[in-house]
Amino acid sequence: MTAPAIGLEANADLLYRTMLGRRHWTTTELVGRLGWSTDRLSAVLDDLSREGLVAESAEQLGALRAVEPCLALPAMVARRFRGPVRDGLPPADEVARFVAMNQPPAGRVGERSRFEGLDDVASFVERMAATVRGEVVQLVPTFVPGSFEFSRQVAEAVLRRGATLRIVWSSKVLEEPAAAEHAKWLAVRWSAPRVVDHVPMRVTLVDGATAVLHDDEGCAGVIQSTRALDSLTLIADRLWRNGVEVGNTQVHADARSGGARNEMVLRLLADGLTDDAIARRIGVSVRTVRNDVAGAMAGLRARSRFQAGVRAVQLGLV
Repeated sequence: MTAPAIGLEANADLLYRTMLGRRHWTTTELVGRLGWSTDRLSAVLDDLSREGLVAESAEQLGALRAVEPCLALPAMVARRFRGPVRDGLPPADEVARFVAMNQPPAGRVGERSRFEGLDDVASFVERMAATVRGEVVQLVPTFVPGSFEFSRQVAEAVLRRGATLRIVWSSKVLEEPAAAEHAKWLAVRWSAPRVVDHVPMRVTLVDGATAVLHDDEGCAGVIQSTRALDSLTLIADRLWRNGVEVGNTQVHADARSGGARNEMVLRLLADGLTDDAIARRIGVSVRTVRNDVAGAMAGLRARSRFQAGVRAVQLGLV
């Protein structure tokens, strides 16, 4: 069977598929596996990094890992779709087939009673973020380089699906420049973190149905017990209410235009709303909506509004 085309240059495609085979890699290991020079590998890794397909390892200094396809590929396509040149989009069915081929074996989420390390936890959270329906809540007591709590890919996936992202940090997290920069990035997307003096636990809750909880030694486990989830939710809600929003939360006017508006138009288009209804929902003129819809149809190579909506869903744009 022919391997699905995912819109990458040949070297980048090979490297990404190779990296999916293990939890994380050092550059020395990749050079040995692929037989490439260090310069060639570095150049291709830079390409994958710009596309959001690789991330820093949270458990091995200097190592890198592949971001889960179900999260990384829709984000890549969304960025290309928003760009000035709307070509180079991989076929929607090929992207969907590649994601399906790289999904973990079927089974209930709760069957993940243990993880192989922090990068395994990150992959698990990425898969949950790619399917979230309502809300992701994160309680973060410390800054961990390479952690999914500071991943733009994870945050983008949650927000692109129209879900809410609520983040509470311990005040010492903001002492890290990378965290402060991430807070500014989140604020422009209406998701500024809140800060309290002390966060008692490191936990990520998804849709109130699943939680990833880290113990004092950094080991993580999955929680789906209703009683435990209710307790974690009460703690998260209390911390959120008591938290102070980070930095300047004034949203720039241009944050509501361009890419953010295009994604909202696509989402409402996929829901079957008319141009008039979409215009009323997001507060712009009908002409603006029609221009966005026409651009979406051209960018997605769709012959109808319905087909544009379907392809947007297939590609993970909404």
